[in-house]
Amino acid sequence: MIVSLALILFCLGFVAACQSAPSRNSTLTEQSRVTSPNGKLDAVLLQDLYGGAVGGGVESDVYIVRSGAPVRMGTARKILQAEPFAGGKLVWKQDHLLQIHYDVAHIEQFRNLWGLWEIENVGSAGERDYEVEIRLEPLSGDFSMLRPDGSFRHSY
Repeated sequence: MIVSLALILFCLGFVAACQSAPSRNSTLTEQSRVTSPNGKLDAVLLQDLYGGAVGGGVESDVYIVRSGAPVRMGTARKILQAEPFAGGKLVWKQDHLLQIHYDVAHIEQFRNLWGLWEIENVGSAGERDYEVEIRLEPLSGDFSMLRPDGSFRHSY
């Protein structure tokens, strides 16, 4: 009986961990959180340190959430995913315009439009929806990942 109960508790804990944690053995940290000019939303930059000393890396992800709210890893939809992502900075230019500044980045996933419907009910016809445009803003005037000769820039 005790063994069965222990097995059930282990399985429940395992399922809960899989639903709330990143998909690989990692350490997730919030690097920055910037509130929109109207105070309604936060842009959040998370870094996922995974794999340890051998074969690991640092993945950077950007999300938009209600001001002060946590990023819910089970349901959140990424705006950007990059590795590496050096010099990352989130800048709200207006209520509906977020810029993502960076120096060196290999952007693996990006989308330029976010809607409030992604995190809450906005009405059956979307009457309370709220849209944000996202722009990438590399700090370099020409290349952000490569050098002019085609070789890779490094973030260290």
